[in-house]
Amino acid sequence: MLTEKERLAALSSLLPEGRGGLLRWPEEADSTNRALRALAEAGAAAGSACLAEGQTAGRGRLGRRFVSPAGKGLYLSYLLRPRLEPEELGELPAWAAAAARRALLRCCGLDTEIKWVNDLLFGGRKLCGILAEGVLREGKVESVILGIGINIAAGKEDFPPELRDTATSVFLETGAAPDRIRLAAALLRELDDLAKSFPQGRRDVWEEYRTHCVTLGKAVTLSDGTEGVAEDLGEDFSLLVRLPDGTLRRLRSGEATLHGSGEK
Repeated sequence: MLTEKERLAALSSLLPEGRGGLLRWPEEADSTNRALRALAEAGAAAGSACLAEGQTAGRGRLGRRFVSPAGKGLYLSYLLRPRLEPEELGELPAWAAAAARRALLRCCGLDTEIKWVNDLLFGGRKLCGILAEGVLREGKVESVILGIGINIAAGKEDFPPELRDTATSVFLETGAAPDRIRLAAALLRELDDLAKSFPQGRRDVWEEYRTHCVTLGKAVTLSDGTEGVAEDLGEDFSLLVRLPDGTLRRLRSGEATLHGSGEK
């Protein structure tokens, strides 16, 4: 088993020389988002990242638990310090999904789909989840932390019973688990590239996201129980849902559950 120093040395050797930002990869964290937020509050630069071999209190959206068994996944949080308005925060999970999708395709050959707003699916099962958290000061965005969890070496037994039919891992889909350090480096490179292109590269990311968004064209149930059809993606990455009465509802956050997906 590698030490943190050895993990970071191997990771740094795969990244561009002189890359800015702090890197941390402890054996365990309660949440990499929480650990990185502490670093951000201490002045860490954009591009800093915190990884962990396992999380004891990994979190997903809407307060859900993200199962994070040690050595079975890639648990990474990335720090942004973008110039944007608070209402623009909602599109950053989509940018993170695009980065994770590119990294998985490059490293693992997995052509994943995106479930709006920020889950990656393969074969209809969840492979990757993303949690974006913004820090506001006096109404301005001070920083954004993108938490990305990818199931890598997990077998069915590593998921709780209620998730075994809806979650998957790279190992379950390919029969092999990629080197986590190489996948981490690929993901950091993609996040760095997207951070540099924000926001001027929005159109390219939007087109890529829309092409691979499995939610579009599907019947969905909204968090308030309303049913409709996900008709299109707004330019701000919002989901445009056509309701039975013909009206169009724009969702900028929240849940839109695919019918028949078995999601909870």
